[in-house]
Amino acid sequence: MVVDFHTHCYKPLLAKKATALIPEGSPYGPFYDGTVDGLIAKMKKTGIDYSVALNIANTPMSVKAVNDYAIELTSYPSIIPFGSVHPDYGDIEGEIVRLKEHGIKGLKFHPYYQRTELCSKAAYKAYELGAKHDMVMLFHGGHDLMVKGDNSNPTLLRKLYEDFKGAKLVFAHLGGWDLWDDCFRLLIGQDVYLDTSFAFMFLSPEQIEFVLSNHDNKKLLFGTDGPWTNSEVELTNTKKLDTPYLDEILYKNAANLLGMQL
Repeated sequence: MVVDFHTHCYKPLLAKKATALIPEGSPYGPFYDGTVDGLIAKMKKTGIDYSVALNIANTPMSVKAVNDYAIELTSYPSIIPFGSVHPDYGDIEGEIVRLKEHGIKGLKFHPYYQRTELCSKAAYKAYELGAKHDMVMLFHGGHDLMVKGDNSNPTLLRKLYEDFKGAKLVFAHLGGWDLWDDCFRLLIGQDVYLDTSFAFMFLSPEQIEFVLSNHDNKKLLFGTDGPWTNSEVELTNTKKLDTPYLDEILYKNAANLLGMQL
């Protein structure tokens, strides 16, 4: 069993635009066409049973449409869609309740694309409501290849973790893509879920061993960030990890966090 905790898929026109942004020959994909059908085909080829599909509401005006699409994705048995709320949206709680009514268990936040501050008063109100409704909240961590920003770095994520202990928090890319020293110093070893997407491929064997030795392996979640990485390579490399908790990383931790009945 394998659960990929970090993937993306879009409506066809948006998928075409998103994948076109990547220069031809880039090592970062796209490794499928960005649609849900493309994601499912890639999952079948790779041997991935379930994928968490992350949706982002970049603006307050896009919240409803983004979540409408997330709700559409619930019709695919192998897809676990997350919704999204923007901190400046007028009825965050109402939208969270709507998502929950459709069986959606998580929210994605990406302060760079949402043009928000991770630890602002408005953002904290959104997180408080997410925690109140027992939503898994996944946050981009570290730098981003496509957009400049520094408002979701390990220092800020550590503050978020301290302020919301007990909430279901997941920090993507080990919480610190391209800021590995800060990630290792501030987040590794804390009682927070970290996904491996777009992370282990950039680390040395020694750095990976540091992560496995110092972070609770029951708080690590396998992720690929597809279509921007090749899930076949990512899964093959993950299966080579020197840990007795490989099944936990590949699916048991995700199943426990999401309340999946496998």
